[in-house]
Amino acid sequence: MKTVCIYTLGCRVNQYESVAIAEALQTRGYTITKDDTACDYYILNTCSVTGESQRQSRQLARRFASRGKTAVLGCASQNQKEDFLSIDGVFYVGGCSDKMNVVEAVEQACEADHVADMRGALYEPMRVCGTSDLFSTCRAFIKIQDGCNGVCTYCIIPTLRGKSRTRPADEIVEEARRLVRAGYREIVLTGIETSAYGTKPLAELIVRLGALKEEGLARVRLGSLSLGTIGETFLNAIAASQNFMPHLHLSLQSGSTRVLGIMRRPYTRELALAKIALVREKLPHVQISADMITGFPTETEEEYLETERFVVESGLMHVHAFPYSEREGTPAATMEGAVPKEVRKERCARLNAVSAACRDGILSSFEGKTVRVLVERIKKGMANGHTEEFLECVFPAENASVGAIVSVAVSGHENVHLVGKELTR
Repeated sequence: MKTVCIYTLGCRVNQYESVAIAEALQTRGYTITKDDTACDYYILNTCSVTGESQRQSRQLARRFASRGKTAVLGCASQNQKEDFLSIDGVFYVGGCSDKMNVVEAVEQACEADHVADMRGALYEPMRVCGTSDLFSTCRAFIKIQDGCNGVCTYCIIPTLRGKSRTRPADEIVEEARRLVRAGYREIVLTGIETSAYGTKPLAELIVRLGALKEEGLARVRLGSLSLGTIGETFLNAIAASQNFMPHLHLSLQSGSTRVLGIMRRPYTRELALAKIALVREKLPHVQISADMITGFPTETEEEYLETERFVVESGLMHVHAFPYSEREGTPAATMEGAVPKEVRKERCARLNAVSAACRDGILSSFEGKTVRVLVERIKKGMANGHTEEFLECVFPAENASVGAIVSVAVSGHENVHLVGKELTR
């Protein structure tokens, strides 16, 4: 029986696609593994969101190709296919369309360049059943949308993934049912621009998935959201849902109105703060995390400090901060007023420190409370999982098992996670 190592970089959409590929290969008799030491085939699903992720994609492709037959697909190979075609041992290069073709390529060991122009690309049907534990045995991703219609000046992804297109709601609900039957307790709806889901309003989809609570779907989450999604109808829908979890991740990028403008983000600092205030009004127990970029071209020290203050004022639980990275082919890459790279990194480190202080305060507020934790793994007698608010929690596994949702009395926190004791029934 031949073995295939599937390695995934980047976003949850890539992870979903890798699982779909893994399950298709399993049905054809291949053994899927995460152990990359000695395999018959390697499949690398790449990322190009930053220059570093593009570099890492090339590095891994070379490493795998030195060990065995290697297929590469995804955003990095869509962006710079010649770099991957030139690597000895890489027999297949695909891009961001027709990703499932890699299954036939492995079956036939056929050399091919399958990078296609993404203009007018259709939504690629994929299917998962929960038969692969490539990433998790209790949390699954469902891809509901692909592509992006955004015009953000820093982002290459719309060029690589194509225009926004969405998946039929009935297919999403049926896939959720399959995953629940396979034992998954939590589902995360994800997309390149999740907020652009459009066959029905996103709120309606959440309502339909809420009805699956009786069938065993205990938790529903969303991938990164744009502020345009945040409104009365959407918030009322998730507030009424019995299984939507009180955590939202927002794509914000800056706390400065001027910087947001040159990024071509469709909101101001003031609107972003107002939207977050509305979320907290409708969902008092919600925790919010966000993406932020530091050192965007022409960003001043004062504008960076506006972002720091934004994080504190809005009470963000976590900030996924990263220094601005030029992407060839984007308007921002040729803007005047580039911030020195060392300043970008220094501001990123400072923002991470501010975020850590905010998180520390939030974690402290849970001391003495009881939380519900989905147990994701148990190692050396310690259970690890996430609360409904998506806070990590670690506790002695006295009766807990992977996939169970247990009550934990929080006694405090260590570093970035809560600690406590499992409550018996």
